[in-house]
Amino acid sequence: MVAFWLQLAPFIKMVGLNGSLSRGEAKETSDIDFLIITGKNRIWTCRILVTFITELSGYRRQGEKIAGMICLNRYQTDNYLTILPKNEYHARVFSQLIPLIDIDDTYDLYLKKNAWMAKLSWSVKENRTMISHSRFLSILRNFQERCLSGSFGDWLEKVLKYCQKRRILRDKRTMTAAEGRIRVSDKELCFHPE
Repeated sequence: MVAFWLQLAPFIKMVGLNGSLSRGEAKETSDIDFLIITGKNRIWTCRILVTFITELSGYRRQGEKIAGMICLNRYQTDNYLTILPKNEYHARVFSQLIPLIDIDDTYDLYLKKNAWMAKLSWSVKENRTMISHSRFLSILRNFQERCLSGSFGDWLEKVLKYCQKRRILRDKRTMTAAEGRIRVSDKELCFHPE
């Protein structure tokens, strides 16, 4: 249900279910992992609105609230679709991704960019289990995107980047995470501190 409302977030291109739930290995204590693909140069704007929608739903994972909660641990832009690093762990986690929202055929591009997983014996399995498309939410999203695409949108993206990046880098989980477990850039946000 939360994924349905994420269609409202401006610059969202794809929401993919990944992790244990997509592989059929979920336990009662498992969270729900989402890979969020955003439009280029708007990762920070999209992230703040995705977080807001998920928080408003009451299903955002935080602190000790884990089981059945949505974990927003990976964002990438639509011009940076390759899952990195190319290793066994990422192949296992993302090869079974289930697209919940797909705008502008982003899922097809995702499949092409991540064909490398087959070399590690984890072929990307094409899956088209998407939520119903909402014309009304698409109209609202497109309106927001038009409003946030010009110089005001560029300014807002910089402000949101500054605020969010500062908070991420000051978080004790970031400071104690092993190298590469948390990656922060304008093309990729990856949060796997443990």
